Amino acid sequence: MTPLDAAATMEVSINSQILNELNTKEGRELHETINSLRAYGVDRIVNLPQIIVVGDQSSGKSSVLEALCHVRFPVKDGLCTRFATELVLRPAVATSIKATLRYFDQTKAPLVIDTSGFDENDLPRIIEKAKTHMGSSITNKGFTRDVLRLEIQGPKMYPLTVIDLPGFFYVETETQSWAGKTVVDQLVSDYMSKKESIILSVIAGNQPLANHDALSKVKAVDPSRERTIGVITKPDLMVAKSETETEYARLVKKNEGANKLRLGWHVVRNSADAEVDLDDRDAAELDFFKVGVWESVPDQSLGISSLRKKLSKVLYDHIRKSLPQVIANVEKNLNKRRDELARLGPPRSDTDERRSFLIKIASQFESLAKDGVDGRYDDPFFGDLEHENHKFRAQLRNFNRAFQHILWTKGSSKMIIPDGESAKAAEEPPEYLQRFLQTYPYDFPDPIVTTESAVHIDLQRKASINQGKEFPGISNKDLAIKLFQEQAKPWKEISRFHLEKVTFVAKAFVDAVFEHILGPPDTNRTTEVILSTCVDPWFTEQEKLVQEKLEELLQPYHDGYTVALDAEFHAALSRKSKEKIADRVYKILVERQSRGIVVDRATFTNAILEDKQLDGGEFGTQTAVDMMLAYYETARGTFAVNVINLAIERCLISGIPKIFTATQVSQMSKERLDELAAETDDIQNRRELLACDIKVLESAFSLCQRYRPRAVTSKHLS
Repeated sequence: MTPLDAAATMEVSINSQILNELNTKEGRELHETINSLRAYGVDRIVNLPQIIVVGDQSSGKSSVLEALCHVRFPVKDGLCTRFATELVLRPAVATSIKATLRYFDQTKAPLVIDTSGFDENDLPRIIEKAKTHMGSSITNKGFTRDVLRLEIQGPKMYPLTVIDLPGFFYVETETQSWAGKTVVDQLVSDYMSKKESIILSVIAGNQPLANHDALSKVKAVDPSRERTIGVITKPDLMVAKSETETEYARLVKKNEGANKLRLGWHVVRNSADAEVDLDDRDAAELDFFKVGVWESVPDQSLGISSLRKKLSKVLYDHIRKSLPQVIANVEKNLNKRRDELARLGPPRSDTDERRSFLIKIASQFESLAKDGVDGRYDDPFFGDLEHENHKFRAQLRNFNRAFQHILWTKGSSKMIIPDGESAKAAEEPPEYLQRFLQTYPYDFPDPIVTTESAVHIDLQRKASINQGKEFPGISNKDLAIKLFQEQAKPWKEISRFHLEKVTFVAKAFVDAVFEHILGPPDTNRTTEVILSTCVDPWFTEQEKLVQEKLEELLQPYHDGYTVALDAEFHAALSRKSKEKIADRVYKILVERQSRGIVVDRATFTNAILEDKQLDGGEFGTQTAVDMMLAYYETARGTFAVNVINLAIERCLISGIPKIFTATQVSQMSKERLDELAAETDDIQNRRELLACDIKVLESAFSLCQRYRPRAVTSKHLS
């Protein structure tokens, strides 16, 4: 259809003086600002202050709107009750009318409807024409979320937006279904939920107040009753001096009780059938309120003229109150769309553009990944001092400390303690490591506590059934090794769990880097394809290598071929022996002195020689235990370092910056480039929409700059 904006000579019979009552002089500038924002199309992105009319079917909503604006609405045939109708009045040098159908299906472009020859009595014809264009989205028994927008411009006309919404209904009939009720309820709820909407809640006065469910719906979205004006219609249909009439009059006059509204209540009289002229309707209304119970109600709460004045003040205050948040939302949406468009990168219509785009992505990834691995956190991606999720090297170091702590406290099968002593509690890690272990718990059992005597008894039994050709007093050469293997059995599961956790966090870090550069995978196809075809396969392969390396590191201990450094082993064994001798000497001295025995050199030497705990026994089990414990200590440290350096750092961490490189991109085939970087139709459409939105929001932001609070840089200069 052809837009009618060019129809500058069109005659529109609308009383601009009536519309002028909706604007105070001091509020005209604010109204014009909001009007300009609507002209830019900002209301498609940011909610703007507006007036909506809600109520039950046949409550008189359209009649109120007709009287308010002096534009004829189809109040008899119900043509406008199937969808929302936005009436937008704007000032302009020349007169023009534009009727636009905005489809709920955003893939369909808005449709401009031909409105040739329009006058104030032809609104039903335009609405009927819009209904035919809605097609399958509306049926005789259904409703639609499509919106008819009527924009009327002319000289001396002032900005106003009022929206007539379908009425609530509660009974299924031949012309309306339960499915239609769901559409209506959701549609009206969406409009009412916008805090920028002033709600004109219209209720029919010929029904008791308690019968109006629409009031509860309004309360649900405006619980504090801050932005609702109650409008009572059909007062002429109330029974004079009845309880219902008295109740409504008291509510309007006193505005108290359960239905109190901050903006108050108002009463208007609907047009009678004989009142063809809208001016006649206004005059009849004034006469009606001069008698009966309404005579005692203040004039400012009666009649359409008073309602216009009230709305003028309310709308001005609402715009003034809402404008700072509108400006903030414009800026927020502008920045959001700029960021999204930046993440989409430049258009990628051919192979060269796609390769260039991916090379840039790869360079950014390499740089951020290397910074994370090396522990350089200057880029904003890593956050401030309190932010920890993206600081990858810090996480790795805490994982290594956690691994060491768990291996030292839970890495042995048994904790061997001297006879008569209690097991010492493991040393608590520092507070930061405790917090880390709460986030990543290593849930492994503590070692079984046993005494030296119990170990020797069990070991002597095992030594007796594993004797070889060794000299008496010497255990079988394999006894200490097998004892060590039993003691170090938890290492495998602890290490495997540790590697899984580190790999998981490493993958999360890589995912976060790509999402930071490109956006989340659910909104950016390139992110999704890179993660699924580059990142996931790489980690699958590295996980396999890491586990193979762990098996390689465990193999010597499993097979018994566990060569220790001679000097390190002998030093540990000597230390163990000396500690044991010193401990026994101390206990002998204390025991003898407690009995009053004078300990000379001879008696002390005899006591040492006779002490069974320093005697290796028939099978040399004490020596085997000492050798096992000495080797366990040296091997544990070596194993932990190898897991960290050879498995984690070498097989996993060092390769992360090389997951996606500029060199790889430069060697990619056309097919691979298309797979990674070709834009779908949806992305191209999204790019165009973002560019359009940004242009709209930039214009809006420029317009609103003068209303932004200005920070004072200095109060006084001396």
